Amino acid sequence: MTNLVVRPIGSITTPFSQKFGIPRQSQALSKAKGYIQFEAHINPQNACRGLDQFSHLWLSFLFHENIEAGFSDTVRPPRLGGNEKIGVFASRSTFRPNPIGLSLVRNRGLNNKKQLVVEGVDLLNQTPIIDIKPYITYADNPTHLTNHNTECVSSGYAETTPELAQVVVNESLKKQLSEIECDKPGFLDLLINVLEQDPRPAYRKRKTDNKTYTIRLYNYDITWQALNGAIHVTEIWSR
Repeated sequence: MTNLVVRPIGSITTPFSQKFGIPRQSQALSKAKGYIQFEAHINPQNACRGLDQFSHLWLSFLFHENIEAGFSDTVRPPRLGGNEKIGVFASRSTFRPNPIGLSLVRNRGLNNKKQLVVEGVDLLNQTPIIDIKPYITYADNPTHLTNHNTECVSSGYAETTPELAQVVVNESLKKQLSEIECDKPGFLDLLINVLEQDPRPAYRKRKTDNKTYTIRLYNYDITWQALNGAIHVTEIWSR
């Protein structure tokens, strides 16, 4: 089989309209919500029947903005400081031989618009979804196998949760954030959740960095700096 046509079943709406700032893992590190809008050939009520019995779901999706970029056999993962090269199959790099991603998310069920609501997303806005499967604890969580198998469960170079940075929001932004919260409930929590993971390239974290960065959440641009071990939010404006 040399060619395979994959037809998306829908697309997901998320707060992330640019790749910079997206949490590097899904539900383990992200608090963002996503809304899956199904294509016309999918009947959500039929296709999702019984899905409410499962707390978590696997989303298969396309790295749609990387399709033309191709891939490399080796990559430099952020968890290794961006220095050491490893094979692409030992990473979760978005630049893969086939641009397919897999994320574990929390299931919040169908809403009244027949969208499937999920939490803990690490996907770009309007990412094409190609499949959804339920997470099954006894099969998908390898720690449950240790009672029957003496084989050690290892996560290699990503064994521990990344260290999180303190996020400091300027006092002058508090009123503006309160107004944004009226339109986007949970905006501040999401902002802190994204920035505490320090989205900067790994090489920037190893030296003094006076650069001002910008991330975008929904239709808001947020500027920030990494100073004295903390992330300082300096400005927010609407696009």
